Amino acid sequence: MKIEAFVFTIFFLTLGPIKIIPAFSNLTRGMTLEFKRKVAIRGILIAIAICLYVMLLGEGILRNYRISLEALEIAGGIVLLISALNTIFFKIQPPRSSSSDLTALQLAISPVSSPIIIPPVGIAAILIFIMWAPRYPGMDFVIAKTLLMIMVLNFLVMFFIDIILKVPGLILILQILGSVLVFFQVALAIETILDAFKKLGVLKG
Repeated sequence: MKIEAFVFTIFFLTLGPIKIIPAFSNLTRGMTLEFKRKVAIRGILIAIAICLYVMLLGEGILRNYRISLEALEIAGGIVLLISALNTIFFKIQPPRSSSSDLTALQLAISPVSSPIIIPPVGIAAILIFIMWAPRYPGMDFVIAKTLLMIMVLNFLVMFFIDIILKVPGLILILQILGSVLVFFQVALAIETILDAFKKLGVLKG
């Protein structure tokens, strides 16, 4: 149960709905509800396909290139850290100037499926857990189940975005929660890097 909670926490931080609500809202502002829902459906299906691709082929690619788990943990920790620092210091909004000229499928492919739903840090998290799987029986099932749960949450917040944004005080709550989560993400990134260094013998346990 502990490993399940850990996997859920990481996926919620890197792939979860908290970051999707403001991004999807800004991207689709002024569009019809029908169009938003088309983008949501197509975007989540493409995102799920990306997750499946990473899960099924990611480990083989890493082994073919002889990338060790420690190297992956260090790289993932750095990406996790940079992602958190970008959230803290840079407020980048999705471009909206030409979004009205794009079809629902075009928006769903980019930027909705990636990088809004599946950012690079999310792919790094999936790869790290896939590499951990041989050490923990049943880990593959935990990864698949947790990813599906997160994708369902992501789809719901996009599909019902207009209703969600009408909830009083929601934006303020999301800002506070986001601040707490991003601090946790920084600490987690540093811990991941330190853990890899300990495994390599660079640091003492």
